Amino acid sequence: MSRIDDGLLNKPTQRVGSAGKQPLVERHTDQDSQREVLDKLTQLEVSLVSVRDDLQAVKHRAEARKLDGRTIVALCALALSLAGYVIQEARNTSRQDTEIETAKARLTVVERIQATNTEGRIRMEVELQQLRQGQEEIKRMLEQHDSHTRALTQRNQ
Repeated sequence: MSRIDDGLLNKPTQRVGSAGKQPLVERHTDQDSQREVLDKLTQLEVSLVSVRDDLQAVKHRAEARKLDGRTIVALCALALSLAGYVIQEARNTSRQDTEIETAKARLTVVERIQATNTEGRIRMEVELQQLRQGQEEIKRMLEQHDSHTRALTQRNQ
């Protein structure tokens, strides 16, 4: 017999008193305890089956989420492509930094040359001014000498 049949056969019967009233006292027997235990076991088995079904559903979803070879290859290709862009950008940045440093070095050299040229130009202007002053002084001395010589020649005449 199945558990359900046992439950129906072992179900306590109620005594009907005169005029169809329910009995005042119900008895609790060993069969009632067994039935309660069997009911709880049945509930546990149902819960266990439910948990197993849920576990299998979770496993099935996890298996469905696993990546196949093509997906992995595509993801790797995407990662490599991104890495390539990052590396290329780093190279470009490095090249630009190198060009900037080279331009700074060239600018420093040009500034030094300009400073040297400016100093040379200033020195040359100072020397030219001194030469002009010297020429003017020589002209005055020559004029004085000429005027002195004319005065002597006029006296001697």
